[in-house]
Amino acid sequence: MESYIGKNGTFALMKNLNLEKVFRTVVLRAPISRAEISRVTGLNKVTVSNCVKTLMDCDLISEEGIVSSDSGRPPVMLMLSKTFGVLIGVEISAVSTNIVVTDLRGTILEKPVMEHCHQDPETFFKGMEQLIAECSEKYNNMTHGVIGLGVALPVNYNQEDESYQENPPLPEWKGVDAYKELKKRLGKLPVAVLTTAAAGAMGEVHFGDASPDTYLAYLHGAWGLKLDLYSGGGTYSMSSDFSGRVGQMIVERNGKENEFGSRGCLESYASIHALINKLYPNQTNRYESVLDLMRRQKFEDPEVEEAMQEVYDYLAIGLTNLIHIFHPETLCIGSYLGLLLGRRGLDQVAKKVEELTHGGYPVDQIICSKLGIYGVSFGCISWIRDHLIEYLFDEEEGILC
Repeated sequence: MESYIGKNGTFALMKNLNLEKVFRTVVLRAPISRAEISRVTGLNKVTVSNCVKTLMDCDLISEEGIVSSDSGRPPVMLMLSKTFGVLIGVEISAVSTNIVVTDLRGTILEKPVMEHCHQDPETFFKGMEQLIAECSEKYNNMTHGVIGLGVALPVNYNQEDESYQENPPLPEWKGVDAYKELKKRLGKLPVAVLTTAAAGAMGEVHFGDASPDTYLAYLHGAWGLKLDLYSGGGTYSMSSDFSGRVGQMIVERNGKENEFGSRGCLESYASIHALINKLYPNQTNRYESVLDLMRRQKFEDPEVEEAMQEVYDYLAIGLTNLIHIFHPETLCIGSYLGLLLGRRGLDQVAKKVEELTHGGYPVDQIICSKLGIYGVSFGCISWIRDHLIEYLFDEEEGILC
């Protein structure tokens, strides 16, 4: 928000701050009435009505029917617009590139496939240019066409100074500034670069099973293990130096050695990376190996079942440590690890956590993301959508639609 407040408060500024508050409330809680927006935000009803009118004039939100009421006139419900524009969310993981294209409501329009581009930055950047050009033409019936691109990388990225905090697990991306490169190629199109765990947490709140009012711990399990925490409308890693590298948590003294030379780390026992190393020691294609692993697990392959028992044991230890440190209201496991666990695996992990915490944590609040491998991509979309008023704001003229 500081990026567009400016030095002096103005009427236009206050109006846009109120617009942002109203818009974000609709984003998280639609369908919602004007009266409920007033109650949630603390803004008076006149201010809410004025903001709603401006947002409707811009085609950002629309009225969608009424709800029956026991007394008085039934309230008209507000939703995000179907026609404002399209958003593109991309996760670059150590395993694959996952892309979703949605409208402002988050309705999936398509899931483009870009093979192997996570292994080559230049291929990825060219692919994004081509995808945006294709979407701009394909969705020219929308008011504004493509309205934003969000990209998540398996690395800590600081939005404030546009710097990387650590080397990514993909060596090809070392030293590549994805944000600057995308901005150079895409011009004025709103672009955000996030960490995979931060985006996963945002995706779970905006499109998954986590409430926007919850204190969420999101464990991203595409390859290794990364954590982010969501509370009060944002994630910890995007506003602090919180690294979330819980995969490096020591759970076994002098245990297995990982690729960085550390011994006994959690992700050496309870991650997709650990399973692939154990079951596919000579693999040359991570994606194909992960797909085969999931296929074998589905059909209860004995070798996979045996390997999963170690995952259950050590994941329960790791989750118990996270519960004792952070005590989240909801603990979500996402990406390939969440898919691999499924209901059956999650029940086994939850039972072990209940034993380790002596019943001191409600294990029914440990969930696997229903968004599967697209949770992070949805999170990228939610970040752009959440900051849309900021992107549309002009300090002299107010909101630009």
